[in-house]
Amino acid sequence: MVNYKERFNKYEKNRWAGLTISLCIVVVFYMLVSNLGNIKVFFNSFLTITSTVIIGAVIAYTVNPLAGFIYNRLKKIIKKNEEVAWIISATVSLIFVIGFVVGLLVILMPMLVENITNFAMGLSGYMNSLKDLVLSTELEQDTKLSIIGFIDEQSNLTTAVSKFVLGNDVTPTGVLRFSASIGSGAFNFLIGIILAFYFLIGKRKLSELLSEFFLLVIPTKHYENCRKVWIKFNSIFSRFIVCELVDALVVGIVNGTFMFFMHMPYAVFCSVVVALTNLAPTFGPFVGAFICAVILLLVKPEFVIPFLIFTLALQLIDGYVIKPRLFGSALKVPAFLVLVFLVVGGKLWGVPGVLLAIPLAAILSYIYREIAVPWLKARKEAKDAGEARERVKAEAKAQRNKHGS
Repeated sequence: MVNYKERFNKYEKNRWAGLTISLCIVVVFYMLVSNLGNIKVFFNSFLTITSTVIIGAVIAYTVNPLAGFIYNRLKKIIKKNEEVAWIISATVSLIFVIGFVVGLLVILMPMLVENITNFAMGLSGYMNSLKDLVLSTELEQDTKLSIIGFIDEQSNLTTAVSKFVLGNDVTPTGVLRFSASIGSGAFNFLIGIILAFYFLIGKRKLSELLSEFFLLVIPTKHYENCRKVWIKFNSIFSRFIVCELVDALVVGIVNGTFMFFMHMPYAVFCSVVVALTNLAPTFGPFVGAFICAVILLLVKPEFVIPFLIFTLALQLIDGYVIKPRLFGSALKVPAFLVLVFLVVGGKLWGVPGVLLAIPLAAILSYIYREIAVPWLKARKEAKDAGEARERVKAEAKAQRNKHGS
């Protein structure tokens, strides 16, 4: 049998081995960067084909913590058959989450539609008020005309929404295609819910199969480290998704309560925007605050400053009180690493890349702290110990030679 380790060590002693390996790494990296567009197209096509399965997996993964919580209490009652306890827990948790989402939509949708309708009907007046505000400023005339021209282009809400939704295909065919895509999306989501149920039911068997497969594939000496990384990976992702949803819901409710209390217009619409943008880390809350501030500026400018002050206070409380209590210490990652992952993730995968930036950065940070650093320390200590032994031997040899002479 060929001893690949000895062969590699023999090549490593060659002074050209390091240069060759480095050149190979550079070539591979260059090929990846050169074909980044093709790789992105491949992944987009793959995601399109498997979108229904991914929807089901995401729903199941999101519901799984609640199912586990119910199961841990139910198995004490149903001691004889844990499989039945898990099926009941998965079913109850899935029904609860879907019912909660549907109930939330039933409550919010009428008010949300009313807010959007009222805003659309009053948009022309809001734009005229904004143009009057621009004309009353001390800006240069050319700048004023440019801003007013831009406002006029955005005044036709119907055209703007049509272009946003349909692109440039504002035709009966485009409308039909858009309607078909909505129907297809709804059907895929329904199938995804069914798949989520089966994913939850078959979770244990799937886990056993994957564990057996990885145990056979991964070398025994690395299996335990890989297992620890996977457990941490699952813990971070699960906690991140659930806590992000809970945090967005809390922030949206608090924002809505404040706007209703202050009698601000379009409270429901602005609160939904704030909640959704709060899902995006770092920059999301600022985008939501900007959108809502623009709406208030068009409708009731006197509410802009109080809203921004409240938003700043809410984000400080959310960032330093709510999120640390929800996430605990699992997501402590360096700020620069989060920023890098936000930029790279957004460029490669858009919104999903931005949403997953923090957990991916947390996983990388965990691998560095818990695996890479201990391994490098052990390697350095072994190397230092070897060098120390060599020095002792050299000194002993020098002493023997000295006494011998």
